[in-house]
Amino acid sequence: MAASSLLRSLSRVSRRGCVGGAGPSLFHHHSGLPYSPFSTAAADAVERKGFAGLGPTAKGEKARVVVLGTGWAGSRLMKDIDTTGYEVVCVSPRNHMVFTPLLASTCVGTLEFRSVAEPLARIQPAVSKSPGSYFLLARCTAVDPDAHTINCETVTEGEKDTLKPWKFKVAYDKLVFACGAEASTFGIRGVTDHAIFLREVHHAQEIRRKLLLNLMLSDVPGISEEEKRRLLHCVVVGGGPTGVEFSGELSDFIIRDVKQRYSHVKDYIHVTLIEANEILSSFDVRLRQYATNQLTKSGVRLVRGIVKDVQPNKLILDNGEEVPYGLLVWSTGVGPSSFVKSLPFPKSPGGRIGVDEWLRVPSARDVFAIGDCSGFLESTGKDVLPALAQVAERQGKYLAHLLNHVMKAGGGHANCEIDVDLGPAFVYKHLGSMATVGRYKALVDLRQSKESKGISLAGFVSWFIWRSAYLTRVVSWRNRFYVAINWLTTLLFGRDISRI
Repeated sequence: MAASSLLRSLSRVSRRGCVGGAGPSLFHHHSGLPYSPFSTAAADAVERKGFAGLGPTAKGEKARVVVLGTGWAGSRLMKDIDTTGYEVVCVSPRNHMVFTPLLASTCVGTLEFRSVAEPLARIQPAVSKSPGSYFLLARCTAVDPDAHTINCETVTEGEKDTLKPWKFKVAYDKLVFACGAEASTFGIRGVTDHAIFLREVHHAQEIRRKLLLNLMLSDVPGISEEEKRRLLHCVVVGGGPTGVEFSGELSDFIIRDVKQRYSHVKDYIHVTLIEANEILSSFDVRLRQYATNQLTKSGVRLVRGIVKDVQPNKLILDNGEEVPYGLLVWSTGVGPSSFVKSLPFPKSPGGRIGVDEWLRVPSARDVFAIGDCSGFLESTGKDVLPALAQVAERQGKYLAHLLNHVMKAGGGHANCEIDVDLGPAFVYKHLGSMATVGRYKALVDLRQSKESKGISLAGFVSWFIWRSAYLTRVVSWRNRFYVAINWLTTLLFGRDISRI
């Protein structure tokens, strides 16, 4: 049966209470018989009557944890969740986790893209092996906290000759929002149309293809001097760790590879980093100055200004200066997505999903939020934590242990009113910050906050610490091996400049 007819009718959802309570336990097809939606019997029923969704878990079955997102928070939670007591259903538009600290290195060929992508099935094998656990390539579009269901729509990403997107529902016992944030454009016209963000693997792929395309086009006879300079002008907006690391990688690529392999245009290519305030504002003052000096030595032009408008081939600053570009990378931080804004939950300062000290959404039973999409409510008296990978990862780890504890105490299923001591509230302790600035130089700031004192390092030793730390943080041994081999290959033979 075609997918459109398969999903034509959506059955009525009926929720049961805690395990042992009365009421139907599954979405029903038209005959009214309960079944597991992915069993053989269910498949036959689907073929006969049509069915859309994963129904509530039945008495005696494992509780279902639905996780929205495969970022740092969601992936860590799924890695640590106890699958002997929970079925895990992940809903996300991507089937992998991105190791974002090394993403900038893939844009210039220092690393290959697969080195920073960890398949979800390796992080949590249950989604591909357990009968009741799944990965669903889809986006959540709405949530019904009273019915304990979410509405989803499949993601096809514009692929040709594939199924059209369709909608379905998933019932949950515990729901975890870990859907991250989206790049902040501050409402500046033209950013979404002309700039490239650096948050996903496909962004890095787009940057790499555009960079290499401009290099090759600039070598074609007939290109004017002005157009050649524009094509080879790489502009980075945002002086945070991502923007600085990308600028450093790009300048290193120009010095070590472009000037050898594109000698005809080596004097035309240059990089400009635009920041409204100071670069790396969260780092120690001495480290900020070191980064400024190193980037300047590498040929990166630092401009302090605010972008007011982005046009196809140039951007305009607040002082009226026009900056032509061939490649524009936008890295100015993140904010809540339109999906997060649309959710019917109280919000924290800044518009994230509001949570209490145990990362629960107080206004909805069995709902939690972690990572960049969540923030402490004002009533908790806690500040909203920064959108950092280490924050998200530790929230995922904490919530996994909390849910495991709840499950072992008998509260894993939905609407189970039991008195469970949740233990200590979540407490975040900053472990420090690191950033590379190219040319085998990096910064390591081990202070717990901007005001506190601590160890601050810069130079080659910091670069060695940076690489060692991130190599050990890569999720799997497979990807650690990939990363180490990529680094060695780049050191011995230079970066790969193939435009694939």
